[in-house]
Amino acid sequence: MGKKAKTSRKGKKAWRANISTEDIEDYFEKSTKDALSGGSLTDLPSDSLFYVDKSSDLSVKRKIEKHREKVLHCDSLLQMNSFVQPIPSSTQIKSKKKRKEVRIVKDQVCPKDDGVSESGMVDLWDDKGVFLVTYIARSSLCFMRWHIAENLKLSLLLLQVSKTSVIPAVEVEPPGCSFNPSFDSHQDSLARAVADEMQKIYRKELGPQPVPLTVHGEVINEEDMYFLDAEDGSDDDDSNENLGGDGDMELEKGPPKTKRVTRVEQNKRARNKKKRKLEAEAKKAEGLSKEIDSLPDIIQEIEKEDEEKHKRHLRRVVAKEERQKSRPPRFGRHKFEPAPLQVLLSEEISGSIRKLKGCCTLARDRFKSFEKRGLVVPTAKSGSDFRAAWQRPSVHKNLLSHEQAIEEEAERKIGWLLKLIFAGTAAFVGYQFFPYLGENLMQQSVSLLHVKDPLFKRMGASRLARFAIDDERRMKIVQIGGALELVNMLGTAKDDRTRKESLKALVALSHSVPFSNSADEAVGALHNAGAISIIRSTPDSVEDAELVKHKLDLLKRFEDLKFDAST
Repeated sequence: MGKKAKTSRKGKKAWRANISTEDIEDYFEKSTKDALSGGSLTDLPSDSLFYVDKSSDLSVKRKIEKHREKVLHCDSLLQMNSFVQPIPSSTQIKSKKKRKEVRIVKDQVCPKDDGVSESGMVDLWDDKGVFLVTYIARSSLCFMRWHIAENLKLSLLLLQVSKTSVIPAVEVEPPGCSFNPSFDSHQDSLARAVADEMQKIYRKELGPQPVPLTVHGEVINEEDMYFLDAEDGSDDDDSNENLGGDGDMELEKGPPKTKRVTRVEQNKRARNKKKRKLEAEAKKAEGLSKEIDSLPDIIQEIEKEDEEKHKRHLRRVVAKEERQKSRPPRFGRHKFEPAPLQVLLSEEISGSIRKLKGCCTLARDRFKSFEKRGLVVPTAKSGSDFRAAWQRPSVHKNLLSHEQAIEEEAERKIGWLLKLIFAGTAAFVGYQFFPYLGENLMQQSVSLLHVKDPLFKRMGASRLARFAIDDERRMKIVQIGGALELVNMLGTAKDDRTRKESLKALVALSHSVPFSNSADEAVGALHNAGAISIIRSTPDSVEDAELVKHKLDLLKRFEDLKFDAST
């Protein structure tokens, strides 16, 4: 062989720099992996890489055997868990000793010997299981002590936070609610009860109206429907025409052109922006200097605001205390509603406890007291007031609603109040100037029929009915114009109670010995006043049967005396 030709030595350094080192890097990477995995697989013997599968020779486990191997829940609770922290003790002094004991128990229980099964179960009666039982018992004892201490702390905290109720357990009623009150105190209690009832009525009338469930619409005729369709079509045509016109204008104008901003304009805008920024900074600095100069005024304003806040806080505290005296804090969805004032009417005052009407108000009073003191959560009011339901007829119980019952109760209380005031004044004047139950009292009763208030009209009619007990007094009532006023009262009456009182008084005037002169004159006066037509036009009441009875009695009386509406 000949000698190898010499190559050029030019560029040898560059040739050395371009030598590939990938095989060296692969070798080092492979050796590193083998060292981490435990050695190269090529160096291991075949016995360590391959084995003979003999699993088919084993007996197949049945399902019940698999279930038997599972650890029960009660046994799993006894296994050691390193993530479960020991229960803290109730006192700090004993905690160090108990922690040391727990550590000793851990050191003794943690190492597993031959006596411990694979599932972690330990024989409780073995020497090694005694430590586990001791640990569980001490842990449960510590937990019980800690639980009792926490409950005691909570109860002490509640005792410290909870205050005694401002509202007394037994509230003394006003003196006007007594069985034998004085006149002034009784009038004050009556006025308070009437004011409470009227406030409820006004609050209900002046409150916001509920949203109606259904809004009744109007039926549109077919002709109106045609007009509406025509109007809708014309609007569509106009809108289409406007759209068409706008489109033509846009086509004529063409695409919008953007105005090019020159460099001079850009520099001008930048200068203006910088100038505005400097002006804003100067203005801000000037305002800051002014605020620094006005620091005393600002301090005074802050003091005034703090004083006003303190006053508002005091007012809120006082208002809260007043609310706590009148009603409890709100616990549930219903507010506390105080019980109505239990005041007797003038006709119910007997002056003796033995003559009082029995009623079951003790349990209700105690229950309201519990609600007011916050011991019982207030519930919704069910049904009407017991006293109102007791005094209301059975027909009203079925037909009148709760609102009508409240209105009747308020009207009755106001009526009795006005009656008492008027009766006291009239009795005083009567004792001073007029004879008792004389002719002047009849004239006063007739004059009450001229008043527009239906309450005074009913009072006058009931008095005339009580006065008409003989023919002489009936004729006197007819002569002073009582019959005519009663007929006018019946014609202008707007409620059943007023109609009933007027019919009752007319029955008393017409009730006398048949075919006597006084009877003919009384019934004749009623006939001349147009009583027959007014009585027949009086509407019947489904709720009040007495009104219909008085009406039929009067018509029968006119028929007996051969009076007719046509004569």
